[in-house]
Amino acid sequence: MYLDWNVFNKIEKKENLDPQEKSTYSLIEDLILQDKIFTPYSNAHINDLLRGYQKSKEYVPKHLDTLKRLSGNLCITQYWGHNKVTWHYRDVNEFFDSALDDLSFTHKRFTELIDWDGPESVLMDIQYSLLKMKPLPDNFGEIFKAHPIFGVMFPKSRTERNMLALCQDIFDFSQNAMKDYTIYKSLRSYLNQSRPKLKAHSDTFRKVDRAMAETPKQLNFDEAWEKFVPKNKTSDNPAFQKITDVYYKTDLSGYKSDERMANMIDDSIHVYYGSQCDYFVTIDDRCFSKTSKIYSTLNVPTVVCKPEDLFRSKRKE
Repeated sequence: MYLDWNVFNKIEKKENLDPQEKSTYSLIEDLILQDKIFTPYSNAHINDLLRGYQKSKEYVPKHLDTLKRLSGNLCITQYWGHNKVTWHYRDVNEFFDSALDDLSFTHKRFTELIDWDGPESVLMDIQYSLLKMKPLPDNFGEIFKAHPIFGVMFPKSRTERNMLALCQDIFDFSQNAMKDYTIYKSLRSYLNQSRPKLKAHSDTFRKVDRAMAETPKQLNFDEAWEKFVPKNKTSDNPAFQKITDVYYKTDLSGYKSDERMANMIDDSIHVYYGSQCDYFVTIDDRCFSKTSKIYSTLNVPTVVCKPEDLFRSKRKE
C-alpha cells in the first residue's frame, strides 16, 4: 500500500485529530505495525521532506522517524539510468542525508553545468562561445507581443538575441518555475487560451485531444501507451514515462492542476510508485481525482482511495 506523505503526516499527528479521524489513522497504523499492510517510502517522500527542510528544519527529524517506523526502511525508487523500479531496504535517514548532499551540488546557472578544471570544461567554454555567436531568428521578438509570460521566460534572449542567452533563459525558467507556481500557471493559461485562436492548426489540436482522451477500453496498459508514445523519452523505464508524461499532460490541460510545479513533479512520481502497489492512499482531493483519471486512462489496476474509504474499497481483480 503506497501512502501519500499527507497520510504519514496524519498518522504522526493522530493524537491531535478528532475522534473519527484518530480512529481511522490509528487503525491504519496498527495494521502496518502488525505487518498486515506493507507500505514503502520513496524518493518522492524524501523530496517532500527536503522542501520542508529548506523552510524549517525543526520538524524533519520527527517526520523521518515516522517514515522509518512505518515503512521499516522498505524503499521503492526509480534510480537514475535504471530501466525498472528498485524495491529494497534503505535507511530513511541515510537516503535523506544523501539527497541533502546532492541538493548542495545543484547548479544555479546554465554556464556552471561544467565548470571544473580539465578538457571537458575547456570544450564547454568553446561551446558557450559558439552559442553566443549564433543569433536567434529575426522574428524571435514577435513572441514578446503574444503574452507577458514570455518576457518572464526569456529576459536575456530579449536583449542579447543569441542562442546562449536562450539556453540560459530556458535553464533559469526551469529553476524559477519550480519555486514560483504563478510562472507555470501563466504559461499553462496562455497555452489553453491560445488553442481556439490557432484555427490553422485545428487538426493538430484534435489529434492531441484524441491522444490525451481516455484510451479505448480494448487496449491494455502497454498497448495504449505504444499507440501514443512520444518519440523522445524521459526515462529508461517505459512504465515510469507512461504515467509521468500523462500526469504532466493532464495538469497542463488544466485538469485539477497543482498549485506548485515542484509539487506537480513529485506528485507524478508518487502516482507512478502507487501504480506499483495494490493501493494508493491520499488525502488530497486534487491528487485523488487526477490519479483516478490517470489510472483509468492507462488501465492501471491499483485502487485509489482516501483513508476514510480504505476499508470499504475492494481490490480490482
